[in-house]
Amino acid sequence: MPAYAEGPEFFFSHGKGKECAENWLFMEKLLDENGIRCREVKQIAGFPYLRGNQEILGLASKISTKYAEHKWLELLRRIDLQARYAELSALDESKLKSFCSKARIDCSQGRIRAYIARCSAIIMGDEKTNHNFMKILKEHAIRSLSSNTSSGKARCFQDPKTLDGVAGPDVVSSIFIPPPKTKTSVGRLQKRIQLQKNVRPY
Repeated sequence: MPAYAEGPEFFFSHGKGKECAENWLFMEKLLDENGIRCREVKQIAGFPYLRGNQEILGLASKISTKYAEHKWLELLRRIDLQARYAELSALDESKLKSFCSKARIDCSQGRIRAYIARCSAIIMGDEKTNHNFMKILKEHAIRSLSSNTSSGKARCFQDPKTLDGVAGPDVVSSIFIPPPKTKTSVGRLQKRIQLQKNVRPY
C-alpha cells in the first residue's frame, strides 16, 4: 500500500478484523459501482470507515490531546455509519442481498446496521494497535480536504453543516473540553473510612 492512496482501500492490514475488512471493501465496491454516495461528507482515503465534512476533517490539525483524538475518531466513525445507513437503504435490493450473503447475515435493516456498526468498531480497534495510527489518520484527513475525490451525489443529510445534529456545535466543542474529573474510588474509600472513625459507639 502506498503512503497515500485514493480509493476505498485500507492503509493498515488487519488481523482480528480481517473478515470485517474484506466484507467492508465488498460493500464499498457495491456502493461505488451503483453511484450511491452522500454528497455532504467525504471519506478519508485509507480509512473507508471514517468520514467527515470540511469542518470535522479540518479539526485534524487542531487536535493535540488523547481525549480530543478519541472524541474526534468516534465522531468520524459515527458520521460514516449515519451516511452508510442512508446509502445502503438506497441500494438495489438484489445488490444488498449480495452483501448480506457475503457477510452471512439476515438482510433486515436492523441486522445490517448492527453488523456494520460492529465491524466498524472491530476494524478501528484493530487499526489503533498500530503505533502511528493517529499520526497517519490526521495526515490523510488533511489531504482528503484537498483531494479530487468526489463526496458523492446523494443527499443524506438535511443540514450539511451539522449533519443533522451528528456534528452540531455542542458535539464539536465537546471534543476539546474533557468532562470534569470525579473523585476516584480511592478518595471515596478514604472518606468512608474517616467517617467510620468519627462515629462514636453507643
